[in-house]
Amino acid sequence: MASLLEPLAGLVDTSLVGQLNTEWLASLAVATTILNAFTWMFNFLVHASTQAVAKAAGQNDLGMLGEKMKISVFLSFAIGFLSACFIFLIRKPLYVMAGSRPEIIHFIETYFLIRLIGHPFTLVYLTLVSILRGLGRVQLGFFLMGLTTLLNIGISYYLLFVLKIGLEGAAYGTVLANIVGVLISFLFLMQKEEIRTHFFGSSFSKDGWFQFGKNSIHLFGRSFFLTACFFTATKFAGTLGVIELAAHQVLLQVWLFASFFTDGVAISGNILGARFVSQGNILKTRSIFSKLLKLGGIIGIMFTLFYFVLGEFIIRIFTNDEQVINLIWKIWPLIWLSQLPNAIAFVYDGLLFGLESFDYLRKKMIIGVLFIFTPIAALTIVYQNLYPLWIALIALNMYRLVSGFNGVKLKLELLDGA
Repeated sequence: MASLLEPLAGLVDTSLVGQLNTEWLASLAVATTILNAFTWMFNFLVHASTQAVAKAAGQNDLGMLGEKMKISVFLSFAIGFLSACFIFLIRKPLYVMAGSRPEIIHFIETYFLIRLIGHPFTLVYLTLVSILRGLGRVQLGFFLMGLTTLLNIGISYYLLFVLKIGLEGAAYGTVLANIVGVLISFLFLMQKEEIRTHFFGSSFSKDGWFQFGKNSIHLFGRSFFLTACFFTATKFAGTLGVIELAAHQVLLQVWLFASFFTDGVAISGNILGARFVSQGNILKTRSIFSKLLKLGGIIGIMFTLFYFVLGEFIIRIFTNDEQVINLIWKIWPLIWLSQLPNAIAFVYDGLLFGLESFDYLRKKMIIGVLFIFTPIAALTIVYQNLYPLWIALIALNMYRLVSGFNGVKLKLELLDGA
C-alpha cells in the first residue's frame, strides 16, 4: 500500500493539471520525465539501502547496520544536491531531448525550476523510507507515504484551484511534501536509542563502501538504461505533437500506477529475500518467493479487469480534451492486456534484488533496452504513431519476465548447492 501511494501524487498532479489546460499537461509530461529520469537513475539508493539494511538486521549486526544507514543517507544527499546543480545547468537541452515544443517551453520552465529545488529532498526521503522498510518498519513507511501524499494533494489542489497561481502550484505541493517527509522520517528513524547510537557512532569502512558501491554501480547501470527507455519514449511522443505528448503522459501515469502497486510485492521480496538468505534459510526463501509471485499474479489480473471495465472513466479523470481521449482509447487495449506479465516481471525484479543479483539485472536491462525496446520504438517515427512505442515498452517487460524467471531459478540453485 505504501508503494501504491508513491505514484499517487504524480497521478493527482496529472489529473488536476489535465482538467485545467492541455498545454500544461504536455509540459508536465516533459518536466516529470526529466525529473523522474534523475530519480529512477539513482534508485539504487532505494534498492541497495533496503537490501543492505535488511541483510544487516537479519544478521543482528548493529555496527554494520549503523554504517549502511549512514552511507545511504550521506550518498542520497550528496547525489541529490550535485545532480540538481548539474540538471539546472543543462536543463534546456534536456527539455529538447525530452520532446518539448516551442509553445510550451515557458510552462515547462515554470514547473521544472521549482521541482528542481526539491530534488535532493526527494532522494533523501525515498532513501530514509527504504531504510525503515529494511528494518521491517513497513507500516511506518506506509504512514509516512500516506501523510506526504495527502499533503501533496492538498497543497496542489489549494494552489491550483483556490489561489489559482498556475502550473507552479502543483510543483510547490510536491516539494513541500517531500521536505516534510524528510524531517518526519529521520525523526522516526532516530527514535530508538540503539539505532541512534550506531548511526552517529559508526564510521565509513573501506569494505562497507566497496560492497555498497559495487551493488550501486550495477543498479545505476540498470536504472540508467531503464530511464533512457522512458526518456526516449517521451521524446518520440513529443515529436508527434502536443496531443500525442499529452496522451502519452496520461498512459504513462496509468501504467506506472499499476507497476508501483506491484512494486510493494517486489520490495517485500527484496527485504525478506535478503533477510532469509543472510540467515542461510533457503527453504524459507523459496516458500516466500512462491507466495509473492502468486500475489503478483493476482494483482496483475486485478488491474487487467480494473482497466478493462473502467477504462473510459479512468481516462476522463485525467483530461476532457476529446482529441487526447480518442488517441488514448486506441492504445488502451495494450494497457490492460499487459498487466499480468508486467506484474510478474516487477516481482521477479524484487526477488533478484533480495538475492543480490544486481550484476545480472544490469546486464539483462541493457540487452532489453538496446535490442528489444529501441528497434520497436523507432517505428514510432517511421509510422508517426504512438502504437509502436507502447508495443516496445510491453515487449521490454516481457523480456524482463523471462530473464527474471531464469535469474531467480539459477541463483536459488546456486545457493542450494552452497
